[in-house]
Amino acid sequence: MARFGLLLVACPAPLAAQHDHPGHHGHTSTPVDCRTLAAPPWTGLSSPDRSAIAQLRRATASLTGTGAAAAAGFAPQFGDIPTMGVHWINRARMQDAVQANAPDHLLFARIDGRDSLVGVAYAFRGPVDATMPKLFESPLATWHDHPGLGGGRGNTLHMLHVWFVPSPSGPFAGNNFVLPFLTAGRVPPNPCWLQSASDVSRFELVATLVDILHRRADSTDVTNDRSGRRGRLGAVGARRGIATMLDELAGRVSPHLAAMDTASRADDRTAWERQADDLVASLRPGERRLVEGVRDRLTGIQSSTAGQRRRGQS
Repeated sequence: MARFGLLLVACPAPLAAQHDHPGHHGHTSTPVDCRTLAAPPWTGLSSPDRSAIAQLRRATASLTGTGAAAAAGFAPQFGDIPTMGVHWINRARMQDAVQANAPDHLLFARIDGRDSLVGVAYAFRGPVDATMPKLFESPLATWHDHPGLGGGRGNTLHMLHVWFVPSPSGPFAGNNFVLPFLTAGRVPPNPCWLQSASDVSRFELVATLVDILHRRADSTDVTNDRSGRRGRLGAVGARRGIATMLDELAGRVSPHLAAMDTASRADDRTAWERQADDLVASLRPGERRLVEGVRDRLTGIQSSTAGQRRRGQS
């Protein structure tokens, strides 16, 4: 997961796509009930789960700014991942047992010019078949793992996200493709428009493009996985020879994106889908490969140990 803030755009070669995994390592992009499980207050969850998330929000109420997070022992790492934000990690907490109201990671994303707490994550290193802590009743609350971050000795990094902002795949999803819309100042579509596999695929492609174009123009992207310093995407884009392509692409799709914002505000599904289809159809082959490659890297981040083993056996 290291330094994806720029590498996702600079090096878009696809990783393995996101898969369904059995057991506690399951993780999918499948949409949830759009009326009850795609946004706070997550009314589709059981009363104990809603209460647990409410308690978690209260427990992190003093950590909604990065200054307070730093003072409490959190530090940024991995850079700004488009569908997750920046992971601020408390290493002392990660050495202890998982505690419901003391998350190990805080997830920050830059929205409306300020770093906002958009969610949290629990994390611990251990063997692949470790027993997962039971923090929530919902079957959606499935842990995923990152084999490359396990620290060796056969361990992996187990994680569970909890989102404080809308998430089309529910409050515990690994990727949240609403974040690119929020960080770019755009209006995400109604989650009830994202109920089929083709709907989700189009949405994720548009969200990825929104993020790429926003980073192209934004001079405040987090580029350093440890210090949190900010820098420009342009220099990396220029080295890769894609800066001119992105400039031209931005001008060409801008009317579509503006019309999609208008359609989202008006809750006009037909207009949004028409503009999204026209936008996707307007992508040239190289542009399409770039966007799909970045999207696949994002979903590939959630490819767990079980998934990697199955692919090796296939």
